[in-house]
Amino acid sequence: MSQQALREIIDQAVVDYGFRLAVMWGTDDIVARSDLSSQEAGVLRRLVVPQLQRLPNPVEPDDHAAVQERLAKLAD
Repeated sequence: MSQQALREIIDQAVVDYGFRLAVMWGTDDIVARSDLSSQEAGVLRRLVVPQLQRLPNPVEPDDHAAVQERLAKLAD
């Protein structure tokens, strides 16, 4: 189930800039409210957050799915 939670965090962070900011600057809070394992929390911190910081604001709607898939592959 936590793999799904990580995917949901990634998906929402791509489409919602406010949530993306919360993930980037409040990662510990996001982890505490989620069902992430310690390994998945590490992936979020080390791999996903740096990629979120590089995304344009906004991510264009036509690009949402591709960006979500690219970031989700980091979690595999």
